[in-house]
Amino acid sequence: MASEFGSVNGGENSFLTLVDGLRTCGWEFTAAVPQQSPFADRLREAQVDVVDFCMHDKNRVKKSQIEIREEFATLSNRTGCDLVHCNSLSTSRICGPVCRSLAIPSLGYLRDILKVSKTAMSDLNQIDRLIAVSQATKTYHCERGLDSSRTSVVHNGVDSTIFYPTEKPASQPETQNLPSTPIHPKLLFVGQIGIRKGVDSLIDAFLQVALEIPTAQLAIVGQRYSQKQEAIEYERKLIHQAENSEFGNQVSWLGIRDDIADLMRQSTILIHPARQEPLGRVLLESAASGLPMIATHVGGTPEILTSPEFDNLLVPPESPMEIAEKVIELSTSKQKLNAIGCQLRAMAIANFSVEACVTEIDRHYRRLLRLA
Repeated sequence: MASEFGSVNGGENSFLTLVDGLRTCGWEFTAAVPQQSPFADRLREAQVDVVDFCMHDKNRVKKSQIEIREEFATLSNRTGCDLVHCNSLSTSRICGPVCRSLAIPSLGYLRDILKVSKTAMSDLNQIDRLIAVSQATKTYHCERGLDSSRTSVVHNGVDSTIFYPTEKPASQPETQNLPSTPIHPKLLFVGQIGIRKGVDSLIDAFLQVALEIPTAQLAIVGQRYSQKQEAIEYERKLIHQAENSEFGNQVSWLGIRDDIADLMRQSTILIHPARQEPLGRVLLESAASGLPMIATHVGGTPEILTSPEFDNLLVPPESPMEIAEKVIELSTSKQKLNAIGCQLRAMAIANFSVEACVTEIDRHYRRLLRLA
């Protein structure tokens, strides 16, 4: 397995979720990733061998494409791998031509909806089998030149034994016949701090909610990775906007956390205001946790919330007022939130199990090696 990134975000967590299941199917992995990184640490914890593969030099300057490909070719020959699993679009683009030249079967993941150059698209088409995390992701890239005959859709799986709801105490009575119980919402956002994730809409929506429900709280989990000046300035404006409002002390910037499952069990509603989203892993985790969500109708998100009962959980992108209205509406009834949470968990277990995802990836591996 090859990955450009050493951070542990959606794509990295998605791979980690599959490792044990794929190992049960008979596969063993050597991971080519930055050696000194959180992702490498998590892989070693999962008993995956790690070899150092870093696309940046010690000064954090990206190496030339030629250097990176030569390094990857050397690693591929040294490890004697039978198949290369590229865990991201960027890694697939870099490694595809190398795998083709070395006649090593390759599988690449498309976890992003973003513009790529004609050269990059040509590189992606060197991969033997491409896996898009949603139909929206596949359609976007195939309309721009990706080989559709080698591209399949495999939705991510979520581990429902890690992400699960808080159990109802045995002494708690059934509530379907009780009157609605207003609550004080604890809102949660999980994701990178960046323009694409719509964090500005999140802040705007929360401040509107707090005007109506002054006890509302917002926890923001994640950090900014981009070092571009516009991204730095974007984050600075967000923090300034929150801190200088009358509700600034009710917004918590939690940074990177390793207790997302616990935070979801402690929260009332997840807000996912992304401007674009291939298939939000955090939405699957929220659903499995029985945590109601409000998400924008973009990318692969409607492929998660397909049932009519979830229509009310979707809003257009860049619509903070609609997000706020839905939060306020849901916060009028704990019973309504519980019912939505139960429906979401049932959907996650039925449609996005780890086992189903493992079965699909195992099938693609075997076809690439002509074992099936």
